[in-house]
Amino acid sequence: MNGGGAEMDVKYINPFILATKTVFKAMLNIEMTMDKPLLKHDKSTSGDVTGVMGVAGDGDKRGMMCISFSRKGALYTYKTLMGDDRSDMDPEVVDAIGELTNIISGQSRKELEIAGVNLTASIPTVVVGKNVELHFMCKLPIISLPFNYSTDHGPEKLFVNFSFE
Repeated sequence: MNGGGAEMDVKYINPFILATKTVFKAMLNIEMTMDKPLLKHDKSTSGDVTGVMGVAGDGDKRGMMCISFSRKGALYTYKTLMGDDRSDMDPEVVDAIGELTNIISGQSRKELEIAGVNLTASIPTVVVGKNVELHFMCKLPIISLPFNYSTDHGPEKLFVNFSFE
């Protein structure tokens, strides 16, 4: 990474892809496929429910990682994880999305260590709302990884967005 923000470098992208696919398969038995990575030029959330974690490490590296679900996707993920149907974004669903964000972040950071990047993360925060603008100590663009998966109500998208400098 350079001082100008994220680069589309496979060394930094693959850990997030691997972590997301591994966690969804192991914890939820959900197979994820991924569309082409994108560069996101704004700091707004990509979904309705977004788990957010700040990261920092090696020297002055700092940034963020977000996992954004649609409302239906978040409720389906909760149901799959906990075996309990919810109809709204109650505190239990929000907590589950935060915990899933924490687990994917941890797995991503473990993979990044192999690439020589050591990061620690903050406690996850969950934001509920569409197009919420997030202000982080990172520069644009943000790398956005769009994942696809199937649910009882049809196809869903999940976005894993990250940037660090």
